Amino acid sequence: MKLKQYLTEKRRRNVICCDIQPMYESSINFDLNEFSEFLDQHNNILYFYNGPETVGSDSEQDITMWLYDNGLNEDKFNDIKFIDKGYGFFRPWMDQGVDDRTMIQSIRYMALKKAWDSRDIDEEEWLEKFEDLDGIYFDDAIGFPSELQINKLKQWSGSLICGGGINECLKEVQLLMNAFNIKYTEVKKFMY
Repeated sequence: MKLKQYLTEKRRRNVICCDIQPMYESSINFDLNEFSEFLDQHNNILYFYNGPETVGSDSEQDITMWLYDNGLNEDKFNDIKFIDKGYGFFRPWMDQGVDDRTMIQSIRYMALKKAWDSRDIDEEEWLEKFEDLDGIYFDDAIGFPSELQINKLKQWSGSLICGGGINECLKEVQLLMNAFNIKYTEVKKFMY
């Protein structure tokens, strides 16, 4: 292990997990027992998942049992805050090819305008502000996820982050964090 990697990953830190849950097990390409050991070695854990209220079928209890079955120490559950984060809050524009820089600027602009839904801002205003948005379908709106409160997420600045999908749900969380300068370090070993 390289010194930088050791210093970054071996210190006890907080961890943010995204969509490491039973419904995605077939996509997860890392050992779940190693993942459980990783969680056991760190402090508090913010555990985002897609639950029954969104597109998932996994409840918090399902995920808890699954983690336990994959070796997570029973005492560690006291350090985990589970949040059903919602699904696809930025994906409509991401899937249309809007680049990360423009996504981050758009998220910041929405926050500045106190708009929770991109349709709360006129299409003409979007295009005047961001030429890169020319050609996207604005009826496919982006919006702030109701369960991810920015002031609470800022408390997790400096955390390790893992999960997936790298270009889907995890990326949405990272874009949100980047838009508000919430720092994190990726743990690539536990990303899918």
